[in-house]
Amino acid sequence: MTVDRIYDLIIHFIKPLDELNNLPTIIQGIGIALLTVLIPLAIAVLADIYQKRREEKREFTDLDLHVILDSVFNIRLIILSVFLIFLPNFFWDILTGLDRLIAINIIFIGILLVINIVTNIYYWIKGNVFDFRFSYLRKLNRYNDLEIVWRSIWQVKNINIQNEQKFCKLFFLKIDQLLESPKKSIKITSKLLNDFYNFINERSIILLAELEITLPKILEWHFKIWQRKHTYFIKKDKVKELGSFSQISRILDFILTNIEERSLKGIEAFSFFNHFKRHVENYKKEFIESGKKHYYISSLFNIFYQVFFKNIAKSSESNAIWENCFPKEWKITKKNLENKENIISKISLNKFLQWTQVRIWKIEENFDRDLDDISRDLFPEVEPILWAMILIFIFSPYGDNRMKSVIERSWTFGFMGRFRTYSGDVANSKEESRRKMDEAMQSEVEEETKSTFELAYLLFKKEFSKKNLEKYIKEVRNLKYPEESNEENKKLKLLNIFKEMLSYVSKITN
Repeated sequence: MTVDRIYDLIIHFIKPLDELNNLPTIIQGIGIALLTVLIPLAIAVLADIYQKRREEKREFTDLDLHVILDSVFNIRLIILSVFLIFLPNFFWDILTGLDRLIAINIIFIGILLVINIVTNIYYWIKGNVFDFRFSYLRKLNRYNDLEIVWRSIWQVKNINIQNEQKFCKLFFLKIDQLLESPKKSIKITSKLLNDFYNFINERSIILLAELEITLPKILEWHFKIWQRKHTYFIKKDKVKELGSFSQISRILDFILTNIEERSLKGIEAFSFFNHFKRHVENYKKEFIESGKKHYYISSLFNIFYQVFFKNIAKSSESNAIWENCFPKEWKITKKNLENKENIISKISLNKFLQWTQVRIWKIEENFDRDLDDISRDLFPEVEPILWAMILIFIFSPYGDNRMKSVIERSWTFGFMGRFRTYSGDVANSKEESRRKMDEAMQSEVEEETKSTFELAYLLFKKEFSKKNLEKYIKEVRNLKYPEESNEENKKLKLLNIFKEMLSYVSKITN
C-alpha cells in the first residue's frame, strides 16, 4: 500500500468529522451524566469514612481515607479526566479534520478514566476493600502518609490472620526498603517500628512467633541495626547517627521481648525457639569463621535471658519448654563448657551467675521459685539441693565471718531434688521392684553429686582450693548453735559439702 493510498484513507475517515458540530453537546452530556453518578457516590463514601472517624472504634479509617482519596477515586485523576472531557469542547469549532480526531481520542480517554473511577467506587461499596488497601500500600512511598497509614492499621484489633499476614509482608518490605537508605529514612523507620511495637499486643502470637515471615525478619533487622550502630561507636562525628540507630535498636529489643514473653506463656514456645536458635546458629557461625568476638550474640542473649528468667517458672508449659524447646547445648554442663565451639553454654552461665548473685543478695521472698526451678533445669546434671547450697555459699554477702553470715541468712531455694519416675518389671515381686528402684535412684543421686562437685570446682576453682576448703572446715566447726536449730542444720550441711569437696579436690590434684 502506497503512502498516497494511506493518506486518502485517513482523509476519507476524518472528513465527516468536519460536519459533527453537535458533538460537543453530546460529549458534554455524557460527561455530566458520569459526574452525576460519581459525585453522589463519592460523597456517600467520604461521609461514611468521616462518620467512622468520630466513633471510638476507628478501624482502618485513616488508611481508608487515604486509599479513597489517592486510589479509589484519585482526586488528581478526576481533575485530569474533567479537563480531558470538557477542554476540547471549547476549541471544537476551530479544530478541523485530524485535529478533531485527536480531540475525540483525548475525550474518550477522559470518559474511560471516569468510568474506571465509578467502577472502583462500586467495588469499594460492595466490600472489596482489602484489595484496594493492599494495592495502595504497595505503591505508597510518601513518608508523612506512611506514618499515618501504618498506625491506622496496627491500631485495629482481631484482624483476619490472612489479611494480617499480608499487611505484615507489605510492612516488612517497606522497612527493608527504608533501611537500604538509612540517612534519608532513619527517622521514619524509627516511627514505623515504634508504632508497630505500641500496638504489638493486638497482633496474633501465631503471626509473631510461628509464621516464617515475622520473627526471622525482626531478628534480621536486629542484627543489621546492631551492626550499623556499632560502626558509629568509633566515629566521633557520627553522634546523631549513633543516637538514631540506638533508638531503633531499643525498639527492636522491646519487640523481641514481647514476642518471647508471650511465646513462653502460650503454646508458641517451640516456634519461637526454632526461629531464635536458627538465628543464633547463623551468626554464631559467622563470628567463629571471621574470628570476631561474640559481642552481638552476648547482647542478644542478654535480652533473651532477661525475659526467660522472669517468665519460665511461671509458664504453664515450663516442663515442656525445658524438655522439648530449650536446646540441650545451651544448658550448662561440664561437657558443654569445655567444648570450645559452644559459646552459648558459656554465655548462659555468665547470664545465670549475674542474675543469681542479685537474687541471692536481695532475698525478696522466703522461697525463690524462679531461682529454684531455673537452677535445677538449666544445670541438668547437678544434684539440685547440693548445687543450691554451693551457689548460696559462693554469692552470699559476708562481713568479718563469712561462714557465720552464710549460715545465719535465709536460704531461699534448693529445698527439693529432681522428680524421678521408674517402671518396675511385672515379673518381679513388689519388694524386688522397690529394691531395684531404690538402687537406680541412689545411683542417679551419686552420679549427680559427682557432677555437682566437678562443675563447682570447674567454675569456682579458687574458692574451692585445698587451702581454702581446710580453712572453711575449721571456721564452720568453730561456730556454735543450739542442737536441732535451723542454724545448726545449715552448719552441718555446709560442713559436709566442704569435706566432700576437699575429698574430691584431693583425688584430682594428687
